[in-house]
Amino acid sequence: MNFQPELTTGAAVIMSLTAAFLWGTWFISLKYLKDYPIDGFYMTLFATSLVFVWGVAGILEGSNLWTHIQTVWAQDPSRVWITLLCGMLYVFGMRLSLVVLSKIGLLLAQPIQASINILAGTAVSALVGGMPENLSVGRLAASTLFLLAAVGASMAAGNWKSRDQQAENRSTVQFTPSELWKSLGLMAVAAAFTPSYTMALSYGLKSVTQPAGLAVLPFMALLASGAFVGALFSSGIPLTVRKQWGTVLRAPLSVHKFGILSGLAHYGGNILHTFGTAFLSAAISWPLGVTANLWTQLWGLAYGEFRGASRRVYAALAGAILFYLIGAYLVAVN
Repeated sequence: MNFQPELTTGAAVIMSLTAAFLWGTWFISLKYLKDYPIDGFYMTLFATSLVFVWGVAGILEGSNLWTHIQTVWAQDPSRVWITLLCGMLYVFGMRLSLVVLSKIGLLLAQPIQASINILAGTAVSALVGGMPENLSVGRLAASTLFLLAAVGASMAAGNWKSRDQQAENRSTVQFTPSELWKSLGLMAVAAAFTPSYTMALSYGLKSVTQPAGLAVLPFMALLASGAFVGALFSSGIPLTVRKQWGTVLRAPLSVHKFGILSGLAHYGGNILHTFGTAFLSAAISWPLGVTANLWTQLWGLAYGEFRGASRRVYAALAGAILFYLIGAYLVAVN
């Protein structure tokens, strides 16, 4: 018998929202890396995730962990392969997104990434994972529109803030126009990998709308394994080419702690969100998870990316927060 706690709808919603907080928070580690290779941070993050998830799964599942994976493999191996493959692919997309975040900051990169996540993720979760009976297409569409409105308000805030800085000749943005266009190109490429995580949830995980698939912790163990392999390719190879493994291996705990904490937050959030998804369905849990973008914006605010902004910038940011809350409410309360 697999570990599956009895959840109420309220508890599942809270778990999904808590996951969103964790997802939207660990990105601030990038603020502290300085000259440390981002690929080294990435390898620490996913190595930590691998150990953490398999450790939790082993403790809570015991021998049922491998038995369940073998059973699902015998019945439908595509559930296992898709989960592993999507784990690899979403890591490639995240790796590109982290490059963009480190170059142009949370303020500009987050709204672009968020709009892609909302549209692609919601479509995949509804079409592949299925729609629960108590969620209408109209309500899901309305939630998506409010989440997109939140992104639009965030983009307006970022645009007005940039103009204010340029007008006062005190811009704190440290990138050239060519770097901006390159970053936007990388974000577009990353978008091709965006649906991978949602695809894994919608197809590989057994949920209220997907009777075939893996239980939560076996699913997470396979996803984390695929993600680690993806990190070996997307970050391990560049570290080898640039001969930076020595820098990574010699780095003190004061540097590695950012990757460790980020890994715990990232996959701690993934575990919470996946338990919520199993109870609610991906069509409901994914829009709730998108509120991670709200926390990313708030951390950008806390770290001074809006310092000295005009009233209209703060008004747009307040509008974005309101729209995120409405979008989440529409799918959470039925």
